[in-house]
Order: sequence, then C-alpha cells, then structure tokens
Amino acid sequence: MAKNSLSDIIALWPEQHLQRLGHCPVCQGSLAEVLHNNLQDRIFFCAPGSWTMFSCQDCGCAYLDPRPDEASIGLAYSEYYTHDINESWLSDASFWAQRLPSWRSGYIKRRFPAYAGQPANLLGGQLLARNATARVLLERDVRHLPTPLTDARLVDIGCGSGSFVRLAQLLGYQAQGLEFDPQAVEQAQRQHINVTQGALPDTGLPSDHFDAVSLSHVIEHLHQPVRALHEINRILKPGGFFWLSTPNALATGHRRFGVYWRGLEPPRHLALFSAKALQSSLQEAGFGDIRFQCPGPVSAWFYRASQEIAATEADTAGRSLDKAALSSEIRTIDRLSMSDPCAGEELIVTARRV
Repeated sequence: MAKNSLSDIIALWPEQHLQRLGHCPVCQGSLAEVLHNNLQDRIFFCAPGSWTMFSCQDCGCAYLDPRPDEASIGLAYSEYYTHDINESWLSDASFWAQRLPSWRSGYIKRRFPAYAGQPANLLGGQLLARNATARVLLERDVRHLPTPLTDARLVDIGCGSGSFVRLAQLLGYQAQGLEFDPQAVEQAQRQHINVTQGALPDTGLPSDHFDAVSLSHVIEHLHQPVRALHEINRILKPGGFFWLSTPNALATGHRRFGVYWRGLEPPRHLALFSAKALQSSLQEAGFGDIRFQCPGPVSAWFYRASQEIAATEADTAGRSLDKAALSSEIRTIDRLSMSDPCAGEELIVTARRV
C-alpha cells in the first residue's frame, strides 16, 4: 500500500481524546524539559497529529505529553502490521548462520535438550559457544531463556502472530501468546499456534502461573507501563523469569538523529525508558536479579531506518551524514554494548520475580 505524505497526516488528533499528563508516566516526576517538538508519524504515515516529547529530569525517560488516550489510540495503528508469521533470527545476519544453520541449532540443542527444530551439529554449536559475538546473537535469539523444567509454562505478551511462541514450544516450553491485534491472533490460530486476544495491564491470566514471560518491544506502547510490570510479576511464579526489550531513550542514535530516530515512532511509542528508570521500575514491581543483556549488533538497523525516515523530509538531514563516520559510530556502539549493555540502541533486561 502506498504511503501518504506527511502533509496528509498533520490533521489534528481529536481534542477530546488527548490525554494531558503534566508528569512522567514512569516515575511520576514533574521536572521535565522539551526534547522534541512537532513529532509526526514518519514511519507508517497513518496517525494524525503533531506531538511533543519531554525528557524526565528525574529518571531519564522520554514521553509524549499530551498523548492519545486509550479510547483513541487505535487511530495510530490503522496501517500497523503485527501479523508476520515468519521466524525472526538476529543471527541470520551472520556469516555462519547463513551457511551453517545446523551450527546454530547445535548451540540451541546444547542449551535446550528438548529442542525439536532443524538438524543440529553439536560440535558446531560447541564452537559457537566459544565465540563472544556468536553467543550474544544466539542468546538474543532465544531471549536468554533458562532451560525449561518439565511442563514449564511461558507466555509471550504482544506476540504478533506468534513466531516466538512457536520457537519457545520447540525449546521445550508449554508456550502461549497474548496479542491485542485480532488479525494477528487469527493468523496465529490458522497456523495452530496458541495465541489469544488480550493486552497489558489487564491480561486476565492466572496468578503465580507462568515460569517465564517475554515482552518484546511492547512496553513503550503502553499507557500504564509500570502497572504492566506489576501485572507480569503477578502472573509469574515466585522465581519466574522475565525478559523485556525496548528502545533505549538515551541511545546514541537518538542523539544523532533526533526527531528522525527510529525508536521514537510517535504516537505509538508513548514512553521510552532509560536503563535507570527500567531498573527502578522493575524493583518497584517486585523483581530481583535484574540483569541488562547485550542487545547484539542492532545499531546498523536503527541507523539505516533512521536515515530512511530523515530522507522522507524536504531537507536532506538524513542523506548528508558521512557514511564512513556513521559506520564507525555503529561499530563503536556495538562494541561498547558488549561490555556496557545499557549503551546500545535498545535495552534488553532479564529479571526474576522475588
């Protein structure tokens, strides 16, 4: 479907459906500075309105104020596509995964003895385990999940059409998904993947029930992100494992590209966490053993997507940047995130219910 131009979507959001906050939706702090003005939907070109983003001076989060209310937020998703059934392997970008997929399966088989996927080369998997970059890619692929015990239950919330639910089943979990988009749910069910319709923070799922919960690029879409973390804590068993990914509000690419940074996605992304805010919110919600994980070499994707967004504008901000300098910056970010996971373009965190 052809995208509309920005001039076609500047129409105002319905005034009666604007929610004005006056404080950070994460830490409730009221000390904030304007970070971006005149933000628009430069990605799917379907959401009306122009938006202001603030930076919380207390916790470092970035958030829209005003923002669409919960009754109207669906206007921002008319072209949003969540029902891709294809598997997503970060390691597909690597030389060895493209040519030796059995090595990847060998690594996964060593971590998850019940793995029932592609043929596995265990020796190749052992060799990959000795390579730091390969380990980062592979652990990201399986969302750093622990090896499941018998009958371990997992739910992936905001699962789209359920590709990770299917992978978790292959890893040995009794896996299910929860998804807001009815089209994605229908697509998953046609593929016989256990996905039902629902959303955070009111999941309707039983308490103390799951051994693992995963949340991939969902929390930034939520009106009540901290309440959502409390809900996840409720449905986990004591000691249960939680995995979360989200754009990093303090990413280098955010500073570099400003309003064109791919992680913003207004008005669908309502609040972006800093590492500080994410850790304190998890602690407040009853989690311990909080660990930030290396996100892997994702900077190139964020930078490329940000340049494409900038190129839609009349000015040439995205196209005039020096390619060699950007490539060097991307390598620096990815290298730094190996030792400091909070330095990447996105945040990956694991935690346990206390």
